[in-house]
Amino acid sequence: MKKTLLLLFVIACLLLCAVPSVGMIFHPTTERIGNEPETPLPSITAEDGSFNSAFLPQTGTYFDKHFAFRPQSITADAMIQSRVFKTSDLDTVTVGSNGWLYYSSTLDDFLGRNTLSQKEINGILHNLTLVQETVEKKGAKFLFTIAPNKNTLYPENMPYYYKKAASETRNRDLFEKAVTDSGLNYCDLFALFKGQDEILYLKEDSHWNDKGALLAYNAILDTVGKEHNDYSGAEVTRSRDFYGDLAKMLYPAGQQPEYNYHYDIVPTYSYLTPTKSVEDAVIKTENPAASGSLYMYRDSFGNALLPFFANAYGNAHFTKAYPINLDLDMLTGKSDTVIFEIVERNLGWFLNDPPVMQAPERALSVSAGEQGRGDVQSELSEVNMQYIAVSGSVDSKLCDDDSAVYLKISGSDGRERIYEAYSGACVDGNDRFLAYIPASLYADQPLEVDVLVGKNTEATQVYHASLEPVSTGVTQ
Repeated sequence: MKKTLLLLFVIACLLLCAVPSVGMIFHPTTERIGNEPETPLPSITAEDGSFNSAFLPQTGTYFDKHFAFRPQSITADAMIQSRVFKTSDLDTVTVGSNGWLYYSSTLDDFLGRNTLSQKEINGILHNLTLVQETVEKKGAKFLFTIAPNKNTLYPENMPYYYKKAASETRNRDLFEKAVTDSGLNYCDLFALFKGQDEILYLKEDSHWNDKGALLAYNAILDTVGKEHNDYSGAEVTRSRDFYGDLAKMLYPAGQQPEYNYHYDIVPTYSYLTPTKSVEDAVIKTENPAASGSLYMYRDSFGNALLPFFANAYGNAHFTKAYPINLDLDMLTGKSDTVIFEIVERNLGWFLNDPPVMQAPERALSVSAGEQGRGDVQSELSEVNMQYIAVSGSVDSKLCDDDSAVYLKISGSDGRERIYEAYSGACVDGNDRFLAYIPASLYADQPLEVDVLVGKNTEATQVYHASLEPVSTGVTQ
């Protein structure tokens, strides 16, 4: 009898283990979970007809994403982990108390880990200031704002084991200090949201709710000086019908809706792009009931902002495309207002991959100095082929915290020009830089580049570089 029961138990376990694979024949998983990429069915042959040597690992990956009842299995495991053991089985989601979920990529900011240096923070501010200068020269207004991380505003439900900070220094604090008296047109959403008595972010989502989005929208347009409807008289209802992004990742087959706010606002805009949702990378709108033209770089926090801004401007161009192709987008949209919105955790993007635009020209008094060592490369920009991207590094010892890097280059017209470069990260004791120069002046010819370091109207040459020609691929 015992042997029979043991045999039946073994058979039952084997059948249960076979369900995910055998079940793929009848009930394969077809939907993606969270931001997972598409996983196509692998082919046994490569494009050239030869045997696909990666067939077996690709098949394993395909099975991992498509086995039967995958969402249900993941959800069941996640519910046990989160509700019994108060932890998450996903690296991307942190399970807090009282049903709160947090995006794990915000942990560095929360704990003060891997913080940028003051020089790098100054570099971000420097880059944004160059962008503002360019935008204003084109006759438009510029504004930069940061959407706070959820656990920056509401840390009380974070897990207890994350309460001890690695450092008291945070990127946001360094930036807030540096932006004071910098001249950058900045809308401070940290102070605004911290001054509110009610919770304006969603429990199982990483973003603000619609009431929080309205608060940010009004603050941004007040700072810009744009007349707009603040919707203070709009009827608002609270409904339990919102499915959070973090819950979708953690409980793909069992997420429950949570409360969000809904404003009785009649949209007066229409889409000029084949828009499926506010998640789309590029969205353009027109609104005959409003005036002005907006160009807005926004991340996922801008999803809830978009309807408000589209109602406020006659024409609007919203983009998530990165890096930002600023010159080309502004040229085609003829915007009178440019707004950059980015979440706190991604502030470093403006240091590592700043907007594509022509580096501003400068008139400087240049002197010879101690010759340092560095490297310079050049290539045609993949984002905007009007420009050659010149990048390199300078010994950090030759740069103060507020120094700028300049490039002196002679063009095909024989004229010598000096360009102010974007600041980059500090890597192995060297400060990176990047400048976009016009291909019309510098393509298809060797480049002689003097790298300068300085500030205000004075600079010192630190080294010289000779670069091979960069071709635009256009034949005359």
